[in-house]
Amino acid sequence: MDNPCGIDINSLGKFISKPILSKLNWGERGILLEGTDFKLEKIRVDAGADADLDGDTNFETTLWIAEGKGSIQGIEMGDSDIITLPPRKNWSISAEEPITAYLFKGPANTGSEYLKKTKPFDYREKHWGAIQSVVSKGYCGKIVFVRKGKNSSLEFHCQKSEGYYLHSGNLLLRLRAGRAEDKFFELKEGTASFMPPGLMHQRGAFNDTVIIEISTRDEDSDSFLVEDGKIHPMPRFKN
Repeated sequence: MDNPCGIDINSLGKFISKPILSKLNWGERGILLEGTDFKLEKIRVDAGADADLDGDTNFETTLWIAEGKGSIQGIEMGDSDIITLPPRKNWSISAEEPITAYLFKGPANTGSEYLKKTKPFDYREKHWGAIQSVVSKGYCGKIVFVRKGKNSSLEFHCQKSEGYYLHSGNLLLRLRAGRAEDKFFELKEGTASFMPPGLMHQRGAFNDTVIIEISTRDEDSDSFLVEDGKIHPMPRFKN
């Protein structure tokens, strides 16, 4: 018999993972999160190294440099720079200084400006930290900062699928499923989590934490508040 209350509370562990990067002669590369309509990858390129990477036949790629300095297709890139690469195109990256970059992949958009360098945008202060966007189309990428001792609200989405990858820090993730049952997971640097539509979720930071978020289209009308984290303390989380 199917579970009448949605996602089985005992199955929530399947949404938590510890991705492993493959070591290559120029650095490391690995898939962190993958859904039907998006993919998140991470690369590290050693100083002085050149990496030739295959293009994705299904998706365009929006690349954000978390740290480092070098060039992509001959375009100079540095800390926090963004560039979008078209589908089916191979591309190269050269590192002057060690580069750590995240690759947000999703359906190609007719309005995309390829090979144009930009910066994160739509910066928003929150009571728990701050959030800014890397890409916002049919797929979305964000940089989320959660301040030590602070927690967000318990919420869910009806359409949006999203995933977190912990770039740094230490997070308590609360997931609610079944008959309004809660399960808590402590996420450390290098851990990933996935939230399908309908799964209630809340986060609190034990230390200053940076989350890389990948998702399908993000619309304010698809965010539904269950508990206001500014008013109600997150259970099992002590400031």
